[in-house]
Amino acid sequence: MLMQPLGLLYLASYIRRHGDVDVRVIDMAPDRMRYDDLPEQIRSCRPDLIGVSALTFESQGLHRIAAIARGIDPGITVTAGGAHPTAYTREVMQDRNIDFAVLGEGELTLDALLRALRTGAPAAGIDGLASRLNGEVRTVPRRRYVRDLDSLPFPAWDLIDLSRYRSFDRMSRCGTGRYMVLFSTRGCPFECLYCHKVFGKEFRKRSPENVLAEIRALYTRHGVREFEVVDDIFNCDLPRAKRIFQMIADSGMDITLTFPNGVRGDRLDDEFLAKARRAGTVFMSFAVETATPRLQKMLRKNIDLQKISRNIALARKNGIMCLGFFMLGFPTETREELQATIDFAVRSDLHAATMFVVNPFEGTGLADLARTMGKPVLSSFDENYLTRGCTNMTDLPDRELLRIRRKGLLRFWLRPSRIAALVRDYPCPSRLPALLGVLLRRMLFRA
Repeated sequence: MLMQPLGLLYLASYIRRHGDVDVRVIDMAPDRMRYDDLPEQIRSCRPDLIGVSALTFESQGLHRIAAIARGIDPGITVTAGGAHPTAYTREVMQDRNIDFAVLGEGELTLDALLRALRTGAPAAGIDGLASRLNGEVRTVPRRRYVRDLDSLPFPAWDLIDLSRYRSFDRMSRCGTGRYMVLFSTRGCPFECLYCHKVFGKEFRKRSPENVLAEIRALYTRHGVREFEVVDDIFNCDLPRAKRIFQMIADSGMDITLTFPNGVRGDRLDDEFLAKARRAGTVFMSFAVETATPRLQKMLRKNIDLQKISRNIALARKNGIMCLGFFMLGFPTETREELQATIDFAVRSDLHAATMFVVNPFEGTGLADLARTMGKPVLSSFDENYLTRGCTNMTDLPDRELLRIRRKGLLRFWLRPSRIAALVRDYPCPSRLPALLGVLLRRMLFRA
């Protein structure tokens, strides 16, 4: 599963606007570039600064790229950014090949860092930056965010080849054409215990006019017809979300929208879903997580389970494919509560569902809770969590927790009516065999 490096493209466009800087993106993902090819790419750019963005499961790659860059030229400034350095700052900064880490939202911090490097001013006190001072890691907390998101330039789409992403699976696993990911908001006001805080907890939004202008620019200049909205919470401001849908429908552009992330399922209504469908929405994810009110309260998500169940049914009635996210293995979760979540999924009108085993990532409230329980927090270098299972935070044996998950997936999928509905409603028939293959592997082989 691959998506365009949207964060890097935003940084690139912001830096371009605020200075005479030559910015390039080495996009390793779509070309399956090998690390052996990277030195030539770096030498051809002759950069003064290299920025590497990484999620936690990409952490080994982050450090490998930093070592390659330092080996080419010890004078290159190497800066890390993204979700992983934000959460695992001190661990990342133990790597002497990394000079700085940009924490959280990067535009203002990276711009200030570049100005400091250009003028020779000290960088150690820059807001939202981790650095070293006399060998010690110094972190300045993020205090400022971009308030007016409309003031940001659109991402620097010209720095990557959008067409190369057509053949790869995207988050929604829908679509085969030229597509682009889209961010219309930043920040989320909810305090879910398992969630990151990269963009802060204050909801900030772009105007509907600004969002439509970006879609139109991609549509007319780059031939994009498919859009994946990856906000943390697109529908926090429900009237704004409806207006965006209405403006798209009125624009005459023939596009498809998918929401693999960022729609809070109990903040929808009939009008929202009807407008979403008219605007071209074909796919929507619903993050239920747990069907136990006690755990909903403990996790501070507080989803209204009756509302989200109703809205799943309404979305399906409107012709939108529905995927459900569920998390199994929360602290203190019992067999009965695990079963209640599985029962909710099985009874629902969802076309598809994933059941993840909970992992406590650094930088979340769940990690703090894990420590109080004497449970290990996921190490940034432990990439095996993708395949081996979990940090078991329940009182159940590991084997039993994983067995309950596997049986839950089998119960969900081994229903002829569900398979028939998926085949009938899946918005991308040519990718259906690959999707079914993924589901089969998850049921039979994944922990």
